Amino acid sequence: MSLTARIVSALLAAFVVAIILKLQRRGGLVSKYGLLWMATSALMLVMAAAPDVVDMVGGWLGVEYTPSLVFMAALGFVLVVLVQYSWELSRSEQRIQILMEEVALLRRELEEQRKDAEAEG
Repeated sequence: MSLTARIVSALLAAFVVAIILKLQRRGGLVSKYGLLWMATSALMLVMAAAPDVVDMVGGWLGVEYTPSLVFMAALGFVLVVLVQYSWELSRSEQRIQILMEEVALLRRELEEQRKDAEAEG
């Protein structure tokens, strides 16, 4: 990896760290996601600072073209994040459905109480 590519990668990773820290300080990012993205940024910094580590891991795994290892790892990471987001979205939809049903029942009960109060008064 050329020196320019290392510098650009390191700057990109540092930029991501800065954005994550800013989002966490302002409360715009839940800490569990912040930790995920901070770990990802740290890994980016390691790969930018020591690209030989990627070559070494690629050699252990028998990968001839190590940049493909980086892309496969990134693709795997994105797939895991997407599955996790889909799972959380499904849970949220279920919770919203339950809350909507509870609100409808409470609204009906309130209307019945108002009708009873009007009939007595």
